[in-house]
Amino acid sequence: MLRIRNKNKFTKRILMLLLVLVCIIGVLWFVISGIISLFNKEDEDTMEDIQGMQTLEETNNEPEVTNEVMQVSSNVGINSEELNQWNLKLVNKDNSVDSSYVPELEEIDDGVMFDKRAITYLKEMINAMYKDGITAIWVASAYRSYEKQEELFKNKVEYYIEQGEEQEEAEKLAQTVVQRPEMSEHNLGLAADFNTVTNEFEETKAFQWLQKNAQDYGFILRYPKDKQDITGITYESWHWRYVGEEHAKIIKENGYCLEEYIDYLKGAEEV
Repeated sequence: MLRIRNKNKFTKRILMLLLVLVCIIGVLWFVISGIISLFNKEDEDTMEDIQGMQTLEETNNEPEVTNEVMQVSSNVGINSEELNQWNLKLVNKDNSVDSSYVPELEEIDDGVMFDKRAITYLKEMINAMYKDGITAIWVASAYRSYEKQEELFKNKVEYYIEQGEEQEEAEKLAQTVVQRPEMSEHNLGLAADFNTVTNEFEETKAFQWLQKNAQDYGFILRYPKDKQDITGITYESWHWRYVGEEHAKIIKENGYCLEEYIDYLKGAEEV
């Protein structure tokens, strides 16, 4: 049997040995933990790189959104709001205005009435022409009541009948010059007929000025020479329509007639 002569000394040695073992184990644990953390960090970085590459690949595979598509989306977003504006009301053989409709009017000259909301722009435009030395300009006709438009249409029909046309053909011919009641822009009070109301107006300085500047005051040439198949109305150099400056500039820039511009606002792919 082993006999321990100095128990205290033996106990101290055992404790020292245990302390050393604890320190060694602690150091080993620290080293092992560091190695494990290093491998985990590398794995995380690798996963981030893979995810980043996948995201980039998905982005590159997405269909390209062109400016044209964005433009159509923009148009679609403004359709209902824009098309309901009073100044963009489309009136023609396919779009009538109620016979009871009478806008709030204001006199522009000697009993000639115009929509009160737009008359300021008409006056400003005429004043600008005067400042540029063009004084031979006046509004011969603007707002017309249902009854007045009916009278003008019947008179034109009778004219063609006197020329030998049958009733039906006379009405068709009349409608290319004078719209039927409820189908005339003059019922809106937004159209102005200048001077002698003939295409002699095309030869005047006033017409040339309007061609260059009218859009700045919100007016457009309503029935252009090259749009007769769309408007259904023969060329009228004297007939100018208020639509608002923003719209007038787009119409002028793109060479639209009002029918085409309305289609553009509806998001038509081709105009």
